Amino acid sequence: MLRTYYRSLKFLSRSVIRAFGKFPRECPLCGYRGKFLGYGYPYVCDIYCPKCGSLERHRLLALADREQHFFLGKDVLHFAPEDAVRKLVLADHPKSYVTADLFAPNVDRKENIEALTIEDAAFDVVICLHVLEHVNDKAAIAELYRVVRPGGVLIAMFPIVEGWEETYEDSSKSSANDRLLYFGQHDHARFFGRDARVRLAMPGFVVEEYTAVEPHVSRYGLMRGEKVFICRRPPSGEMSSANVEQKLKAILQK
Repeated sequence: MLRTYYRSLKFLSRSVIRAFGKFPRECPLCGYRGKFLGYGYPYVCDIYCPKCGSLERHRLLALADREQHFFLGKDVLHFAPEDAVRKLVLADHPKSYVTADLFAPNVDRKENIEALTIEDAAFDVVICLHVLEHVNDKAAIAELYRVVRPGGVLIAMFPIVEGWEETYEDSSKSSANDRLLYFGQHDHARFFGRDARVRLAMPGFVVEEYTAVEPHVSRYGLMRGEKVFICRRPPSGEMSSANVEQKLKAILQK
């Protein structure tokens, strides 16, 4: 038994040493070049930019934006706004930029994402990073579809277990300890499986993906295989209910 404790402490010491980084990285958000710090619970080494505070998901979004230019000249709505992403959007010169959250201070609108007070088709782009695992995702996605303009896009990210066919959720797991044990964080309500794509597409979104792959993973300190889900609302009249059904079947067959 003492041997197992010794081995555990040995790996703990390695984590402490590597808390200040091991490999040189680059941050596409702020231009920093150097070692990243550790962050989070469970603690993960080498993921936190010491200059701008970006995490893996923020840098992946920045790379996707380099290719697709989501924000230039657009009306943008940003839920639970992270400072690093806020700076990314503003640097792209959007037409307008509105932040929203139910609890966070210093946002433009106090909004419940499950029941928005925003008018229909108000924004070209909605950013929703690591929010849907906290809330009633079906209600939230329907509301986000409503406020995105035809031809607009919802950008969503969340923890996902690609090895699971179905999302795991259990309303009886409601205490902070239960949620930490079953969903990975004290305020999460589910772990998404591959059917997350179907859940995103349900209101009518056409779902595309941008994936963290090499050499970007090692260069920018990304999570291998992490996804940016790019959910496009078709232009008016383009998507019939039959087309939506076909899209959902295609997603299910992947």
